[in-house]
Amino acid sequence: MNNFEVTDVENGRLARDELLNEDKDFDIVLLDLMMPEMDGYELLCLMKQNERFKDIPVIYNTLS
Repeated sequence: MNNFEVTDVENGRLARDELLNEDKDFDIVLLDLMMPEMDGYELLCLMKQNERFKDIPVIYNTLS
């Protein structure tokens, strides 16, 4: 059986904060592009510009 942990947040700023948390590592990100406070496009750009996050696979939802 696979063992994994899911982190669920309510908006893009909280998603960014979770990614920036030094105590956490993420293997994949499921991203909604239409989020309040910081949209998924902005978060995706932040991830791709950061060495720590740029290679994390991202699955994104374009439907709102």
